[in-house]
Amino acid sequence: MAFLHSTATKVVALKEKRSLLPYLLLAPGMLWLTFFFIFPIINLAQTSTQTKKANGDIGQYEQTLRFRNYIDAFVENKEQFSRSFIYAFLATILALAIAYPLAYGIAFRAGRLKNILLVLVVAPFFTSFLLRTIAGNRSLVKKVPLLLC
Repeated sequence: MAFLHSTATKVVALKEKRSLLPYLLLAPGMLWLTFFFIFPIINLAQTSTQTKKANGDIGQYEQTLRFRNYIDAFVENKEQFSRSFIYAFLATILALAIAYPLAYGIAFRAGRLKNILLVLVVAPFFTSFLLRTIAGNRSLVKKVPLLLC
C-alpha cells in the first residue's frame, strides 16, 4: 500500500511540474512583447497627451492628459485622413475581389495547375523577403564587393 501512495504522490508532483511548463515556455515571448510592444505603446500614449509648456523652450512639454490633441490632429489633417481611409477601403475591396476568386480557383478548380498557381501566389512574398534580407546584409557589412553578396 505504501508503494501505491508514494507512486501517487510522484504522479501528482509530476503533474504540478508539467503545469508550469507552458508558462515557462511562454515567458520569453511575453517578455519580448512587454519590452517591444507594450512599453512603446504606453510611451506613445503618454507622449500624445502632452502639451507645450507656456514659457518653455523648443521641445519642452508637460503631461496634461489633453485628449483634445487627437481631435485637433484629425481636424487639422482632415484631407489626409479621409484620403488615407478611402485608399485603404479601395485597396481592401480590390484585394478581396482578387483574393477570394483566386483562392477558390486554386482550391477547387485548378487541377494540374494548382502547384504552379500556388508558386505564383507565394513568389512575390518570397522575393520581397529575399530582397530585404540581402539589403540588410549589405548594410551591416562594410566594404563588400557586389559579387560576394
